[in-house]
Amino acid sequence: MPQLKWKLFDLFGIPVLIDLTFGIILLMFVNSGPSFAIGLSEALILAISIVAHEFGHALTGRVFGCETKTITLSFVGGCASMVSMPRKGWQEFLVALAGPLVSFVLAIIGFLLLAFVPIRSDFVVDSLLYLMWMNLILGCFNLLPGFPMDGGRIFRSVLMLFLSRPKATFVAMVVGRVFAVLLALSGIYSLFNGGGWAWIRIFIAWMIWQDGYREYQLALMESSWSYSDFRAKVSPPPYDRD
Repeated sequence: MPQLKWKLFDLFGIPVLIDLTFGIILLMFVNSGPSFAIGLSEALILAISIVAHEFGHALTGRVFGCETKTITLSFVGGCASMVSMPRKGWQEFLVALAGPLVSFVLAIIGFLLLAFVPIRSDFVVDSLLYLMWMNLILGCFNLLPGFPMDGGRIFRSVLMLFLSRPKATFVAMVVGRVFAVLLALSGIYSLFNGGGWAWIRIFIAWMIWQDGYREYQLALMESSWSYSDFRAKVSPPPYDRD
């Protein structure tokens, strides 16, 4: 089979890969912009924003001994593949929150540059507006309770104050599946009413449905094994899909 992923670079010892499908999305951005230069700028800002978001997770996880194998860009966003997962609820809370916080910081940077940079060309203004709004949307969307998205992981980490990890994961999975159904319905509605990104919304909903159940199964297995046995037998799912 032909290779569908290519390595872009290493940063902080973590390889960053790009999937063929993400390259297609970038080409769509380039072609849909008001000009080639602005479209290319928006495509690069999107890629950099997603990579920065994922490194927020990866580097925060490293503080707690959770190394990241790769970061992959695909048509549904970014995916940090962790070798191990945060063990305690407060650790998961911080690791999950780190990605959206990076996105919000980038949005603030875009706003400040827009407010204070004296250059007022269309290219600069459009690029900074896109940096601000894209990261604001990226941060807010990932805080929605679609487990195992960031918001769902934050929700589970709070539940773990009161419930065991398997029970907290089950509740987060159910809430995430409700969110997935609503997201899929919005995608279907958009599909028949001319809205944008309909298929991507439907596919993200499907991944939330599937990955949430997989996380629940892993939590059940983890509760019946010792942690060393768990790490030896099971590879954790991708930590985040943005």
